Amino acid sequence: MKKENLTNALIINRRRCIIAIVMCSLLCVLVFAAVIDQVLSTPDAIVSEVGQKSFRMFTILANMLMGCSAAMSIPFAVDGMRYRNYHLPRWVVNLMYVGTNGVALTFLIAVTVLSPSTSYYRMMLYSNNFLFHTICPLMAIVLFLFINSDHKISLKASVFSVLPVVLYALVYLIMVFAIGEESGGWRDHYQIGDISRTVPIYLLFPLLCLICFAVSSFLRVIHNFIHEKRKADIEKYYQTAEAFSYPDIESAIKALADIDRQHDMRGELIVPRRIMHMMEKKYMSGLSTKEMCSIYIDEYFSAETDVNA
Repeated sequence: MKKENLTNALIINRRRCIIAIVMCSLLCVLVFAAVIDQVLSTPDAIVSEVGQKSFRMFTILANMLMGCSAAMSIPFAVDGMRYRNYHLPRWVVNLMYVGTNGVALTFLIAVTVLSPSTSYYRMMLYSNNFLFHTICPLMAIVLFLFINSDHKISLKASVFSVLPVVLYALVYLIMVFAIGEESGGWRDHYQIGDISRTVPIYLLFPLLCLICFAVSSFLRVIHNFIHEKRKADIEKYYQTAEAFSYPDIESAIKALADIDRQHDMRGELIVPRRIMHMMEKKYMSGLSTKEMCSIYIDEYFSAETDVNA
């Protein structure tokens, strides 16, 4: 088997960190700018939800959730550059999944439903719609699928990702039809009353939830495919790298600790359990996580590095 250069894995990690920091930061700025613009906008014949009423729209809420999840990824990307190991907690990936599913749904509805009833220019390119309906959703999808694909998304997570749509639909039904705009409720800004003349409400909202689940399932399949491919590539780097070409896993773990000690950032020690598990697949030694971590820590401090200096 061809020996891989460890530098390849580190270069990929650094690129992912840089792209994640740039894209997540840009997403946060764009979402913030678009929300502020909508709040300060003047009502027109199509959209009268401005000011505080802006937060009645699913598009605004979905983009805000997605922006928050992107912001939560930034600290982990910074740490990934410092410690040369970019890895997101599962809860961050799942939260980004929910947010991305929401904006992907708004993108789909804007293209297939809203644009034909008004105009593609108005829905996709005009004013802050260019950010809400086009730029931010596309950036979120690319970020979730190709950069922040650190965990395999489960079917349970796909079902959970539909929950925000279900909750919003229930609130919308209550505020628009049960209470009504005249009694302090909401205006029917999504024209559900008109649509219900063709598709009954009792069929419309289950259909919407089904479409949302289909979108989330599509994202999950693509995300998991890319995740598995990246995981396999990274495992190959750590299993075949010249730097870890040793007859036993103990020596390979010690070599990993020696390399990490040379890049000591004088901060907290982060034990690379995920990387050691990748290396374990090569040796099949049967060592437990605790045993591998003990070998790593003992070797890391074997030179009595003063981490508090």
